[in-house]
Amino acid sequence: MTLRIRFAKYGALRFIGHLDVMRYFQKVIRRADLPVRYSQGFTPHQIMTFAHPLSLGVSSDAEYMEVDFAEELDEREVFDRMSAQMSEGFALLSCSKLPEVPEGTHRDSLMSLVSAAEYMISWKDGYSEVPGEDRLRAAIGEFFSGESIVVEKSTKKTTEDTDIKPYIYRIYPQGDAFLDAEDPGFYGDKNITRSFAEGIDNTAHADTFENGRKFFVCVASGSAMNIKPALVTEALCGVLGIEYNRHAFALHRMETYKRIGGNLVPLDM
Repeated sequence: MTLRIRFAKYGALRFIGHLDVMRYFQKVIRRADLPVRYSQGFTPHQIMTFAHPLSLGVSSDAEYMEVDFAEELDEREVFDRMSAQMSEGFALLSCSKLPEVPEGTHRDSLMSLVSAAEYMISWKDGYSEVPGEDRLRAAIGEFFSGESIVVEKSTKKTTEDTDIKPYIYRIYPQGDAFLDAEDPGFYGDKNITRSFAEGIDNTAHADTFENGRKFFVCVASGSAMNIKPALVTEALCGVLGIEYNRHAFALHRMETYKRIGGNLVPLDM
């Protein structure tokens, strides 16, 4: 039996890396005394996979993992037993059983399903260059109106100029409807629809700031193409005419999507 689990990562624990997150959940499952399935061989380990690891310092209400269990279990029981063992900084949000795959076939890996992610990007208090709402709205329009958005994109091996505009699916300021492509503040591909999972507050574990200035962006994410929201933020600062300071922004992942046809759908739907 395989369960897909959605969880939040926030507070001080948003600064721990992916390997520590994996070790954390291995301990949670052991302490919850759940019959997790182990791999075979000389160094057996819990069969557990994750969707798309967060960058350090980014909070999220849209992290996903899959866990294999050796017995049939009730999803609610697993949710409750794991939640009872968790500490401040992590929170389970949902737990669903995946259909069994036919014998002789295999399920697509969770990481391979990821196609996009949506972020809320907020200006922190204490920084002098926080744009007004009208200025931010105008800058987003100017930012997305050009034929290209070229940034310097780095990988482990290379650094090169990349046009990221085709991989920004939507960008919009605060106050605009999350889902309405006809809203005048919406910029992006109106033919790519996307939704949020029901019953989930996508910003519940995000940091909040008195100045209230923020914007939202949905970008390509995953193994095929991965656009970090910091790249979008830095490019937008160029349009605003302010110096980019990565410490001035709080990033929060609101949703992680898979693609079904032309639609972006949350991984837990």
